[in-house]
Amino acid sequence: MKKLISMALVLAMVLCMFTGCQSSEPTAATSAAAPAASAEPAAPAAEGSSEWPAIGSPDAPVTVKVVVKDVFPSEEDVQDLVVAVQEKMAAHGQYINLEFCEPPASGYASAMPLAVMNGEVDADLIYFQGGDQAVSAQGLLEDLTPYIASSTYVKSLMEDTNVEKLKNYPYLLWLAPPRTPTPGVRTDLAEQTESYAALLADPTVDNYYAFMKELKDKGLCTYALTADGGLNRLDSIFNHAFGVTGTCVEENGQWIFAKASQAEKAKLEFYAKLYAEGLLDPDFLTNTWDVMEQRWYDGTAAIVAGTAGATVQIYDTKMTSVYGDSATLTILPPAKGVSQAYTSVDVTKESRGFAINSDSENKDAAWAVLEFMASPEGRILDKVGVEGKQYTVEGDKIVFTDKFPGWWARFWDTTYNFAPQDPSLAEPVLTPAASESLEMMYQYSAMDHSILIPDEIAPQWDAMTNLYNEYAADIIRGVKSIDSFDQFVEEWNNAGGNDFAPLLQEAFG
Repeated sequence: MKKLISMALVLAMVLCMFTGCQSSEPTAATSAAAPAASAEPAAPAAEGSSEWPAIGSPDAPVTVKVVVKDVFPSEEDVQDLVVAVQEKMAAHGQYINLEFCEPPASGYASAMPLAVMNGEVDADLIYFQGGDQAVSAQGLLEDLTPYIASSTYVKSLMEDTNVEKLKNYPYLLWLAPPRTPTPGVRTDLAEQTESYAALLADPTVDNYYAFMKELKDKGLCTYALTADGGLNRLDSIFNHAFGVTGTCVEENGQWIFAKASQAEKAKLEFYAKLYAEGLLDPDFLTNTWDVMEQRWYDGTAAIVAGTAGATVQIYDTKMTSVYGDSATLTILPPAKGVSQAYTSVDVTKESRGFAINSDSENKDAAWAVLEFMASPEGRILDKVGVEGKQYTVEGDKIVFTDKFPGWWARFWDTTYNFAPQDPSLAEPVLTPAASESLEMMYQYSAMDHSILIPDEIAPQWDAMTNLYNEYAADIIRGVKSIDSFDQFVEEWNNAGGNDFAPLLQEAFG
């Protein structure tokens, strides 16, 4: 048995997140393997052009049970969605009885996989947010490859990262932008600095530093940057600039883990400088996400990297509601140096998404639901809501009602190729800042591939990760000097780095 290397840079605690090793290092954003949405998007399939396989009958609809995190069958919005989906699919000769099951009350990421393996879940479609590998290893999840190969609408919404992930792990599908942190700053604050224009024109590390320092020196914030317990938000801004372009990098002709590279050393030295000068929130290691966000909302911190798209939308809406339209967010590019990109996107597997239960007796019907929700009709339901509730049609326009702000997609979060016609949207679904964050994310995109390791040396990796977390935290906080990094590398190699060396050379050499 094998498992993915966990690469989370979490210093307060070790979380299990999948990252990866890339076989080449982009020297600029344009040389990276960018998702398809960064290029000219292909036109979505026209409504009705897909063959809609017959499912059930008016007198005998096929029941499809779905379980999704935070989607509760008792909610009015969910009940309205169920009725609308059933009616619209029936118009295509697909008669289903859609049922949302009650999700676990807490700890979804761990509770759902256990429930499936214990036979406590009889849903046909299951949304996972981690823990799915143990389930798929037992043969409990369906290979989605043949379903996708014969699809029309799902296939039209897949980006390059989706395609790569499905090649490596065909059990989960999540049609959504990569969860890439993109840094944002209030425009009204940024425009009060002289260094802002220089940063946008040439976002070098030095220009980033000058901008952050001016924000603090002018009293526009207490700290320029804040985070929530780890380095991933900061790394999305600065990793590539220092040469940390993937989980693994080539150094002196050998492939090594980036954590033990000279590029990582230079980056940590920079973070230590920010910390020493009060530009980095001193509580970044212990902040929870809500504390981090509050420090941003109240102006204590000036820059936060939020997930492109949906999260930036929340941040932007909150800022403008409190400080006015001039406080709309400007999305900042990643720092420029050895390379320029936000966090490299792990394409080893999906970290979350929908799976089809192998024990389901209604697999085709379950897939039909996913395919319909990716169709033009389904996407309007998913992204906009139910006519007469979240929107009305006035002339040839979809006009949002006061219930729309509380609506969110229960199936596919992607806005890729979402451009309803006849009727069209009277106003966009995303704010300009949220749209800009997605555009920037695709523009500065790079892929990262993980390696697989035997279970027998997985404990070494855990020890190495803990060692890195300890040293990184101490170096940034000034407890250890940057010179201690060389000692860290020696301890890293003794803890297991030397054992991994042959695997890395075989995989990338």
